[in-house]
Amino acid sequence: MFSWTQWLQNAANLTRLLELLTFVFGAYQFWKGRRERNAADAEQSERARIDQNYQAWQVINSAQGKGGSGGRLEALRDLLANGESLAGINLDDAWLEGVQLPRATLIQASLRGTDLSSANLAGANLTGADLRGADLVAANLAGAQLRGANLAQAKLSAVTLDGADLTDVVGWDEVRSFSHASIADIRHAPPGLYELALDGGAVDAAHPSREEEGNSYSQAFRAI
Repeated sequence: MFSWTQWLQNAANLTRLLELLTFVFGAYQFWKGRRERNAADAEQSERARIDQNYQAWQVINSAQGKGGSGGRLEALRDLLANGESLAGINLDDAWLEGVQLPRATLIQASLRGTDLSSANLAGANLTGADLRGADLVAANLAGAQLRGANLAQAKLSAVTLDGADLTDVVGWDEVRSFSHASIADIRHAPPGLYELALDGGAVDAAHPSREEEGNSYSQAFRAI
């Protein structure tokens, strides 16, 4: 026969076992619930991102071909923040002064007559972009990809083109203004573009001697 002491000991052991099982079950339920909550949060976040992108594209598409901003500054900011490609986007005649689109994908974008003055397009991919008549005064295009882009009648006064890739760029001989543009270390510029830019008042801080060769005192100051 078990003594009372043994019985009480067994009861205490059983109680501790039940407590342990309760704790383990509770921990499992918490872990499972946390996984489900994380999955739900991730799904909700992804849905919110999709909805935000959809609304942004609606703003941009509804304002297509119209002047002014039309909410496109904010829409573009949201799309860029969400990692959306802007390839092929149509922003003709839009007012986008100061827009922040660094490293944006703007391949084959239509930016005819677009006001991009003071815009940040550093490192952006503008391969094949239509920039005819665009206002790029004081814009930052450092390191941008402009391969095959059309710059005819674009305003490039005070633009920063340092390190930009100008492979096969067209319309460069029709640019309306190069005054005070920074063209240090531009890459793959078509023959004659560099000299034309210097003659138009551009500056090359990396090669000041070459700048002096291409500019006279009569070209030292030009209105932007």
